Amino acid sequence: MKNIILVSLIVLCPLLGSTTAFAQCDSELYSNKALKALQAGFTFVKSYKIDGRNGVRKNIEYTCVFSKDTSYMIRMESKDGGPNGIVATLFDSNRQELATSHVNNRFFPGWTYKCKATGIYYLNFSFKDTNSYCGAAVLGFRR
Repeated sequence: MKNIILVSLIVLCPLLGSTTAFAQCDSELYSNKALKALQAGFTFVKSYKIDGRNGVRKNIEYTCVFSKDTSYMIRMESKDGGPNGIVATLFDSNRQELATSHVNNRFFPGWTYKCKATGIYYLNFSFKDTNSYCGAAVLGFRR
């Protein structure tokens, strides 16, 4: 009996200790690259992790409060470099689209939006034409 338990432990211990490594989204690295793309005169507000968890999360949304007569700039960086594969879309409180980074099948590194009314806005990140579901974005403002 002791031999069976000992053999079982010898066989099972390596299996119990093994783990499968999953690729992680290093959003901090991409956030730093996106931050460098923020134009002069814009003040950094926040960075956003865009982690689609290998396609499981296709839409990632954040809520923002924007102020009237303030310009906001979003800049993105994907795991594949540049904005490719990531679409950033801004919606107002009525879910009307105000700006997007994907136009005519082209990916743009971001957009600038001049706010016309103080209120709650929705910043949505989605993925298109990519197998790489990782990146980051930064938001800046200028009055």
